[in-house]
Amino acid sequence: MKRFNLYFKYLLAGTLLAGWPGGGGLHAQEPAETLQSLARQFGDPGDGYRPYVWWHWMGSNFSRDGIRKDLEAMKEAGIGGATIFNLASAVQETHAPTGNNPWPEQTYRSPAYWDALRFAASEARRLGLKLGIHNSPGYATTGGPWITEEQGMQTLVSSQTKVAGGRTVSLRLEKPERPVYKGYGTNGRRATFYRDVAVMAVPAGADADAAEVLDISGRMDAEGHLDWHAPPGEWNVFRIGHAPTMANPHPLPDDIIGKSLEVDKMSREASLYHWQQMLGPLTEHLGEYIGDSFTFIHIDSYEADEQDWTPAFRDEFVRRKGYDPLPWIALRLSVGERDDLEVFAADYKEVVNRLFLDSGWAVAREMIHRAGLLFYWEPYYSPLFDQYEAVSLPDVPMDEFWTGGSGAIGKTTVRAARQYGKRLVAAEAFTGRPENSHYTEDPAFLKHSADGSFVSGVNWLFLHHWVHQPFDDRYQPGMGMGWWGTHFGRHQTWIGPGRAFFRYLARCQMLLQQGTYMASQRDMTHRRTPEAELFFVTNPDAEAKKTYAFPVTGRTPERWDAREGTIRQTAHWREHADSTYIDLNLQPDESVFVIFPRREGSYPRLPETEILSETAASLAGTWSVSFAPKLEPPFRRVLAAPADLSKHADDALKYFSGTAKYEKNFRMASDDLGSGKRTVLDLGELHDIAELEINGQHVSVLWSPPYRADITSFLKKGSNTIAVYVTTNWANRLIGDEQFPPDFEWGTDRGVEMGRAMKAYPDWFVRNQPRPSQGRKTFNIWYYFRKDSPLQPAGLIGPVRIIRQTVKE
Repeated sequence: MKRFNLYFKYLLAGTLLAGWPGGGGLHAQEPAETLQSLARQFGDPGDGYRPYVWWHWMGSNFSRDGIRKDLEAMKEAGIGGATIFNLASAVQETHAPTGNNPWPEQTYRSPAYWDALRFAASEARRLGLKLGIHNSPGYATTGGPWITEEQGMQTLVSSQTKVAGGRTVSLRLEKPERPVYKGYGTNGRRATFYRDVAVMAVPAGADADAAEVLDISGRMDAEGHLDWHAPPGEWNVFRIGHAPTMANPHPLPDDIIGKSLEVDKMSREASLYHWQQMLGPLTEHLGEYIGDSFTFIHIDSYEADEQDWTPAFRDEFVRRKGYDPLPWIALRLSVGERDDLEVFAADYKEVVNRLFLDSGWAVAREMIHRAGLLFYWEPYYSPLFDQYEAVSLPDVPMDEFWTGGSGAIGKTTVRAARQYGKRLVAAEAFTGRPENSHYTEDPAFLKHSADGSFVSGVNWLFLHHWVHQPFDDRYQPGMGMGWWGTHFGRHQTWIGPGRAFFRYLARCQMLLQQGTYMASQRDMTHRRTPEAELFFVTNPDAEAKKTYAFPVTGRTPERWDAREGTIRQTAHWREHADSTYIDLNLQPDESVFVIFPRREGSYPRLPETEILSETAASLAGTWSVSFAPKLEPPFRRVLAAPADLSKHADDALKYFSGTAKYEKNFRMASDDLGSGKRTVLDLGELHDIAELEINGQHVSVLWSPPYRADITSFLKKGSNTIAVYVTTNWANRLIGDEQFPPDFEWGTDRGVEMGRAMKAYPDWFVRNQPRPSQGRKTFNIWYYFRKDSPLQPAGLIGPVRIIRQTVKE
């Protein structure tokens, strides 16, 4: 009971916490944090500002050990929380299950399932993480195995009979054909439920008028027999009813495929029933964790297709529009689209919109809040309801962006969020198709779309995806979401050093969640707090950009670098008219926050450094390299120079996936050290992410170009040691495995660009027996590569240079 009292305390106080009790930062109407507080946190923002993840549980494949390890890895990586999705054991466009799953008894909502979910909430509490769950099985949209055909989404169906009038007609009207759903996840089953709505007679001919349409429903009996004295003339008689569309949630856990339906989203009664069935068992089993470590319910993107009827629709239409829609429906059935029917079509669309919003989505908000939870929703696209108004309903409105594009979301979500006082605008981030998300993704690749989303108005990312890894750690990359990416998760090769990327996202989100969203222009977004004007600036182009204009005057700008976690004074700026011009010289895909405080703060700021001169020299000679493959014993090599590992003749290097430690000594003269001197290490080209040490001291993680670091403070006179830990992605090891015969059966093959499935878990895997193929090192459920797939560039390629600078601070 305590959790409900706490919920109502916040509800009565005004707007629910946008992120309470586990969100991304601040109350929807709460004043922004002070610049002093933000500067103090800038190095490592708190849990509330960190990105969340989609945590996909694939069919019956879940385990307590995997849950614990996943959540511990999230915490270590700098993730703040996760949304649980219960999906099929494998996914392509929709559910495409893998056979012979190891734990088939762990069905959806079985005792084992509830035990695992409660354990996840317990572990999240221990680690300080927040969890939520998608409301339905699958990732779209609202429904489940508890929804009957009568409670499912409804559509009008009709049959037509031509009648010659001027006589008494006695005949049987055919029952309309019922639908077969053709959308995602369909099993091709035809609807069995049907209810009559009306029998309408329309004068034949293109010039018929709605006033001439007759309602003869009372002349048909329950068996469909019509006994009617038809007026003179030719008539089209329509038997009109409604039946379920048979739309289903998807991609469904294996045991409920073909047994689940989408709920009628225009019926308050059906919606209430759905939320009772969804929330009741959840709150019963999670109990003490509701509102603590388990904090929100999510509705993902709308993928349930069309709905145009609900049992109360006729009454609702009359109440809202003042006339009966049935004559107009019959007329449209008779004559098709016509100019004089446009007003009716618009009225019809508006009633559908209102019922979706009032009887569907508003009920979702009501029931989720009643359970002491927050409502997160992606209302960004549907032809059936108004997206702008829909943004007013969730506590956190969400949108979506995929890899391979700019990252920008639609303007409607952002503008509506501003109007409705929604401080947070979240996004499902980095959803990736198999063509460009095949274990080759790295932070450098992802930064472009991340920055693009921030510029468009997003300030909280939910990373797609972090798939639950239920199996022993020797099976890597392990479980996947079928062919979908992006591949975050604890088996990702770079997840350890990738913490620097997640910290970058958290720093950006912390600043972008402050104050009020003002505008997004090309390459820049602007927010305003009582203390400052904040601008996030990025250069998405291939060429460097130098000068930027900001619509602010009379203030001294500062540069907050979210990649490095540094705050610097800005020396080179000028005012002209109503703008301040700053030389930023951003390289491609570089970004920075430019902040204009109202008054100078007391937090420390580094001086801007002016380079007076510089010289560069390559680090020539051999490198000692220690290789730590992800799934094999470590080994050492001496390389004549940094080079692309994938081009080596040695298979151990050619197919390497893991972390390689490159070591080399170099000397520094006393003339290169001291006041006015700076030394920068430039690693040149590398794949995919590097951790840099100088003389045994950690310098930084370099995860996006340019791969440079100021190493001045780590150097000493004489001999110095450089160590570069370069982590590569999974691709080359996966290609290396394809040189050996499979020790499993291939399933669906979607071609070279898309990949192919493992048909079923092999018996040796299920029985925990030795693997038949000693050549294969990896194990996963979707295979993107073939024997002759091109290898990816890997390792430290260089050239590695020492840049000696003379500077003025």
